[in-house]
Parts: sequence; C-alpha cells; structure tokens
Amino acid sequence: MFKISFLFSFLLPLVLSGCVAGNLADNPALPITKVNVAEQKLDGTHIYWYLSRQNTPERLGERVYSAKLGDYQSDYQWQSGKLKMLLQQGERLVDGQQVPFELQLRFDSQGVAVYQRYTEDGQILPLTIDEIAELKQHSEYLVQQIERLKKSKQYFEQGYKQQQQLISCQTQQPIAIDEPNVLSVFDPSGYWAAIGKQKNGKFRINKLLSGVVSETCLQAPTLIDTKQ
Repeated sequence: MFKISFLFSFLLPLVLSGCVAGNLADNPALPITKVNVAEQKLDGTHIYWYLSRQNTPERLGERVYSAKLGDYQSDYQWQSGKLKMLLQQGERLVDGQQVPFELQLRFDSQGVAVYQRYTEDGQILPLTIDEIAELKQHSEYLVQQIERLKKSKQYFEQGYKQQQQLISCQTQQPIAIDEPNVLSVFDPSGYWAAIGKQKNGKFRINKLLSGVVSETCLQAPTLIDTKQ
C-alpha cells in the first residue's frame, strides 16, 4: 500500500503539470510568438510564417517555389500541441508536368485522421495510412526546422523598390541594407525577396531569392477557416 501511495503521490504532480502546460498553451490571453523565416534548399525555396504560444505550435503557413516539387502553399493548425488540420493547394510535378492539386486532412484529439480529401489534376485519389503518417511527421520536422532557422537568424524579408529605395513589406518603411549595389540585381518589376538578418541597423542579405516572383507582397497562406 505504501508503494502504491508513494507512486501515486509522485506521479500526480507530473500529470497535473502536464495538464497545466496544455492549458497554458491553449490560453488565448498568452502572447503569440511570430516567426517569419525561409530557406533555400536543393529542391527549391521554402518560406514559413509560424505562430506559437508557450513554445507550442499553433499555426504555420508555408509557401514553396520549386522546379522539382512544384509551386504550392500549405496551412497547418495545431490544438493542444497536436496537429488538427492541414490544407495544401497549388501545383505539383507529376510525370514531368505541373498539375493542380489540393489536399485536406483533419485529425481528432488523439491524432487519428477523421477526414481526408486529395485531388490531383481534377481526380480524387485516396491517401494511404503511410502517406498520412508521413505528412504528420513532416509537420513535426517543419516545426523543428523553423526553430533551427530562427536560431541561425535566417529571417525572410521582402519588399519593393520605390524611387531607388528598398521598402519593407512588413513595415512599409525604407529598409537599409549593408550592400546598396544589390539593388541592381532585383527584379525589374520592383519586388524583391531575401534571407538575412538585422545587424547594426541594417539588413544583411545572406541569399537573394530570385525564384520568388510576385507582383505584390506575400502573405501567410490562410487556407484554413478558423471559424469552423
């Protein structure tokens, strides 16, 4: 009896602390942490808009520009630290051709997929259990990767040229860069996108994202209707 009582008294604070942590993460009064980072890999350019609360993921918007994968956007939503919904749409490379696709996945509180719909080039195709598991695993990888990009200060910055100045999309104010000559390589349309970090009041560009072409400032994908 003593061993059981001791074990229960030891485990109870751990269980309660886990409940408290979960409740804290779901508390809308707690501040949201916003991160906008990007990376350029062999398969293309990936841009992330990440929202977390108490180090727990809440929302992730992703834009991918890739000659290998296609151009598409993703919207992830978590609840109590578990993936609740995933929507993707855009174009995917299939047999050497870009075809439109759309993916919808919804999970219950236990992480079981309760709804799936995948269309590719107008055809509805089923997703296997392994494919769904891989998509969930990929969402966990993205959260970890975003934290790594944040630590290495691989921030995404975008804007446009106006009277020979660089204007930030985020602040709508001129932004100083450490290499003014970089202006000459920006797209003639005026839009520009880069990975870098702020240092001494200037934005230091690590990589220009020439593959990101847009006529307007990019926003985080909002494919999921949070009112549902």
